[in-house]
Amino acid sequence: MKRAQAHTLVFATLAFGAVASLFFQNAAAGQQVAFEKVGSFPAPSGADIIRVQGDYAYVGGDKTLTIFDVSNPKAPVRRGSYTFPDQLWGFRILGSRAYVGANFFGMGILDISDPDSPKLVGSFTSIGQSKVGDAFGSKAVFIDHMEGVVMVDISKEAKPTLMSSYFLDGYARDLLVRGSMAYAVDQPTGLYVFDLSKPGPLKPVGTFHGGDAPDAIEAGPAQDGRGPNVLAGIAHGKLQIYDVSDPAAPVLAASFGSYARWAKGIALHGERVYVAAEKDGIQVVDVSTPSKPGLVGAFKTPAPARDVAVTNSLVFVIVRGTNEGTVLILRETP
Repeated sequence: MKRAQAHTLVFATLAFGAVASLFFQNAAAGQQVAFEKVGSFPAPSGADIIRVQGDYAYVGGDKTLTIFDVSNPKAPVRRGSYTFPDQLWGFRILGSRAYVGANFFGMGILDISDPDSPKLVGSFTSIGQSKVGDAFGSKAVFIDHMEGVVMVDISKEAKPTLMSSYFLDGYARDLLVRGSMAYAVDQPTGLYVFDLSKPGPLKPVGTFHGGDAPDAIEAGPAQDGRGPNVLAGIAHGKLQIYDVSDPAAPVLAASFGSYARWAKGIALHGERVYVAAEKDGIQVVDVSTPSKPGLVGAFKTPAPARDVAVTNSLVFVIVRGTNEGTVLILRETP
């Protein structure tokens, strides 16, 4: 696949685990990934979402988003938190803002510039359940479980105003923005690609309907300011890999793995997808060739792995049973 073909989407699926380092090798790639534990910290009650940006980890559980300083991974420090009026379904971090889907409260815009005192600076309530938000410039987009993708003007953050919405054919599940491109998924129909740099109402520039529709998606950084090379999504126990180098015509490249049907934690870093595979812990899949994914590593966790985030050489994993849990901090070893 040529670098000039800007966007490659990859969709992935999950499963869980117990502590020890396991080694898996992809015979074709001849690669192996192993891990060592370098630190941990108590997870907030009900924690099942983690994002990491710079020196901070952001953990969502129940109604609360909590910030941890992980600049020293051997001794993380709990900082501030913010509790929403309703259940926190999901969030994305962009610079000094978190865009939070808080159920019937709507999408909340949280100022996280002061990690000791995050503050709500704006919100927008739609007709249904808000699940996750993200932004591009003065536009924020978020998923409404019933309405689909909703776009609001946030040039005045304190009072976001409705710009447009686009109804997804099924039940809206997840959304993210990379560069000017927004990616949304619903069940059972599939993937929608939007270009937020275009003026006017929301309208997909490309769609993919067919196969297993993902519950959740993740992506690498934007390329040339427009979109990622790869995006990963969970689809009924399968890692679905889509080539979207042409955003107008996404193509299913491969399906991979067999994971817990309800697993949803996933991260994409470089050419690897990290799957929070419940009782099977963390599994690492090489997607450098989207049509030929391969298992290249794993780590058994002491309790089900709920979510995973990756930054540089560190991997952050939420592990918990029914309620209280731990965030493990792992480092890949040579």
